[in-house]
Amino acid sequence: MEVEYSASILRSDQLQALKSFKLKRVFIPYDLFFIGQLDIKDIDSLHYDSKTEVFISMPRIVRKRDDEYLNSFKDFLKLGKADGVLIKNLDSLGYICSLKNDLESQYISINASVEGFTPLYVICDNSLYNWNISSLDFYRDYTYKQTVPFELSIHEIKELNDRDLICVIYGRAPLMVSANCIRKTTGNCSHNVSGHEFNLKLIDRKNKDSLVYNNCIHCYNEIYNSVPTSLHKYMLDLLKAGFHDFRLDFSDENRETISNILSYYLTEQRSGSFPLDEYTAAHISKGAL
Repeated sequence: MEVEYSASILRSDQLQALKSFKLKRVFIPYDLFFIGQLDIKDIDSLHYDSKTEVFISMPRIVRKRDDEYLNSFKDFLKLGKADGVLIKNLDSLGYICSLKNDLESQYISINASVEGFTPLYVICDNSLYNWNISSLDFYRDYTYKQTVPFELSIHEIKELNDRDLICVIYGRAPLMVSANCIRKTTGNCSHNVSGHEFNLKLIDRKNKDSLVYNNCIHCYNEIYNSVPTSLHKYMLDLLKAGFHDFRLDFSDENRETISNILSYYLTEQRSGSFPLDEYTAAHISKGAL
């Protein structure tokens, strides 16, 4: 089976770096469309110039205060431009399922359940609990694909691979998602209700910097590991285990770094040294339990 690579971004300026590579899918936060940093033309460019599927990522936390955002998101999906959505919590899964009639009125079908309609595929991210076959069976009724958890060892991952799973092979692992804003706690709330930023870091007892992503649209923080996870040394094991759908998650990386990492992974032999000096393989060797 052909190996497929996808990538996700958090910033609009990162999108240009992806267009030079043959990617199966690109995952883009709807936040960037909501605040006008990207628009439909950017999706059309990925479809027609790069032949890449476009999946829209939903936020980590969804609240009742997000009614305006969710209504805008619904109208966006009804345009039929997106190939699918990436959900990060069960609230979002319930919301997408609630749109069934609205989408079918526009001849759009969730997970291609209606023949002849434009499909809108739903993918579960690794933030949803999917550590075992039973949980995967549950999501399978509502989604198109699931994502392998960060916490599993290589042996545990292999046990799951009787399903069509996406494996994240690069990206900073989120250590915490917090509704208690770090910027506000320090008395420096920017009141930037229409944006997001990477301007803060937390320093741990080992003097390591943990990156903080302030999502001011939804008023929450994501605190990331001080170094990215990279599974390049385990790629042969993953391929032998039958995995063929891989994703790279980019957070604060600039365009040059993104290009270097994609060049490394998408080269068939992955020749040369890995572009970053510091990285971790996370739980891949030992697991979390």
